[in-house]
Amino acid sequence: MTTPGAITVEAIEPGGNLDDFLQVPYLVFADDPTWVPPLLAMEKDRLNPKKGAFFKFGEARLFVAKRDGKRDGKPVGRISAQIDRHHLDTHKDGAGHFGFFDCVDDQAVANALFDAAAAWLRQRGMTRMVGPFNLSINEECGLQIEGFDTAPVVFMPQSRPWMAPLVEAAGLAKEMDLLAYRASPQTIGERARRLTQYAKATGRVSVRPMDLSRRAEEMALLVDIFNDSWSQNWGFTPLSVDEIENLLGDFTRFIRGQFGRIVSLDGVPMGVMVFLPNYNEPIQNFGGKLLPFNWARLIWAMVTDRFKSGRVVILGIRKQVHGSPLAGAMTALLTNEIRLQASKKYDWVEFGWVLESNPRMLRICEIAAGPPVKRYRLYGRALNAD
Repeated sequence: MTTPGAITVEAIEPGGNLDDFLQVPYLVFADDPTWVPPLLAMEKDRLNPKKGAFFKFGEARLFVAKRDGKRDGKPVGRISAQIDRHHLDTHKDGAGHFGFFDCVDDQAVANALFDAAAAWLRQRGMTRMVGPFNLSINEECGLQIEGFDTAPVVFMPQSRPWMAPLVEAAGLAKEMDLLAYRASPQTIGERARRLTQYAKATGRVSVRPMDLSRRAEEMALLVDIFNDSWSQNWGFTPLSVDEIENLLGDFTRFIRGQFGRIVSLDGVPMGVMVFLPNYNEPIQNFGGKLLPFNWARLIWAMVTDRFKSGRVVILGIRKQVHGSPLAGAMTALLTNEIRLQASKKYDWVEFGWVLESNPRMLRICEIAAGPPVKRYRLYGRALNAD
């Protein structure tokens, strides 16, 4: 589908006037009943270099496409281009990233956005462009290509069916797929029972809630375990304490430590899980706004735990025990904690995202939940010299 009129792409500095950038999804998703508008205040904070954790190790530029060549025209698409120094230090692959891709069903608009992002990255010496990442791999990432019939859960992206063809026609090809699974607490319990019994029988494995009275120490431990666990996975970029604080933010204060578990082997912390209620449930009808009364509604929903679904945001076991029966037993203990917490209230829990190149986690998820409910794709292309 194409539309007439010239396309103008405007560059926006993060922290500047983001109104047009933030309004694009309201056009793109206007007729989508599953859309969950992001909270605008949170979006502005993470795109503000003075507040967003990403800008301590990265830089970005935002772009908005407008119709008819007018600077005051109607926004019809958006994209970000960013350089993640943590990624470059880890992989040394010359890859810059793009993200926040939302676009009407118009190839000319998509091409103009990707050309702008590619030019900005090329000017800064990048030789490849990979994404979408909003803003890093440790935030929302991937373009949704399956599972459009249900709303996304907390901290997962959302796309329209026409976006993947636009991306591919703009010259980007698949890099990796990310999968999301949904399991009932009862199903999780059936699979975890034998390994949980094995873990307890060893007398070596124990699990405890995260202690938010020692917030700084617990967050540092969470990040340390996660980075060790995921260090050999595709695309891994170290997670920082600032990033996890940005991700979880004020929500942990209302969940009172229920959100996290630490599993230990012989008294040494070896695994971590972060489970969050699906706060997309209450905010879906907020229109992106917290004021004047939506903030109180969100707090009340969290304090009273009025949710029907949740998501495992982080799950990892230190790599020194990967492949051993103890690793499976520790994972079972953690998932059993989800069952205990969610069985009386939650209809389902989402495990996502899971790399398609991680067969161990895929087996665990498929046994517990069956086929994936959503699929997200990361794309890349070379940045040829002008």
